[in-house]
Amino acid sequence: MMSVLAALFLAAAGLCFLYAALTDFVSWKIHNHTVVALIVLFVLYAATAASNPDNMLLPVSWLGAMGAGALLFLTGFLLWQFKLLGAGDAKLMFPVGLFIGWNNLMAYAIFLIGFALLATLLLRMPLPYGLSNTWPGMRLDEIRKTGKVPYGVIMVAALFALLSVNYK
Repeated sequence: MMSVLAALFLAAAGLCFLYAALTDFVSWKIHNHTVVALIVLFVLYAATAASNPDNMLLPVSWLGAMGAGALLFLTGFLLWQFKLLGAGDAKLMFPVGLFIGWNNLMAYAIFLIGFALLATLLLRMPLPYGLSNTWPGMRLDEIRKTGKVPYGVIMVAALFALLSVNYK
């Protein structure tokens, strides 16, 4: 059985990822304190879960996690340099990489592409009747008009989809 403490750290990380996605949707910002909290939660989870590696929900290889985090951060940094991604989105890629690990990078990339295509399609479709007068509908309209996509939402959706498929 996974330790209660490890499960709490993992649940807290899930809430932090949701917070990052929500703030990105609302304001196109992912705050540094959210990214730092996610990194700290990963370290706490990995250290706690390492005491019982056979029963971890997320298997942790420190080297694989750091490699995946570094690769995703570097990718995000390059995309930010070319103005294709916001700075917060680039920073969020590091903790995403920590939590998915090296072995899940390809699967994460596939989920990411799928959710990006879905978001592109949804942003081109008209809103269902009545939704355009709600706050989320008005926000989606603003996103359409500006062309600025909150990629943090897409990254977190892909992360949660990957984790729900891989770890039942």
